Amino acid sequence: MIVEVDTASPVPVFEQLRAQIERLIVSGQLAPGVRLPPIRHLAVDLGLARGTVNKVYDALARDGLVATAGRNGTVVLPPTEAGTGTAQADLADAAERLALTARQLGVDPAAAHAALDAALGVLSRPAVPPG
Repeated sequence: MIVEVDTASPVPVFEQLRAQIERLIVSGQLAPGVRLPPIRHLAVDLGLARGTVNKVYDALARDGLVATAGRNGTVVLPPTEAGTGTAQADLADAAERLALTARQLGVDPAAAHAALDAALGVLSRPAVPPG
């Protein structure tokens, strides 16, 4: 699992990590049944307190994205069990997070729209096959 945190970002480290893992699960990059790294290991890898990572895992469990099985670790749940809501609700949540991040960064709405349009443009391009 590849995640990173930016301690200089105005977005709290907890929210950065939670959002990244949620996106990996919802997008299918973390398949159902995959075990998340142990709290201690992820905390050391990212230079965070174990309590922060534990809080992230707890939030993901409350959202129905993972199940914590004590010593057996934290496992990604299948989409039918995951509480991801509707696509429209998920999009609204993502838009709220983008708006909050833009405001925290001091970016005006026009610049935020331009950044989103550019990102959507990149995603809409066909993937180039390897080789």
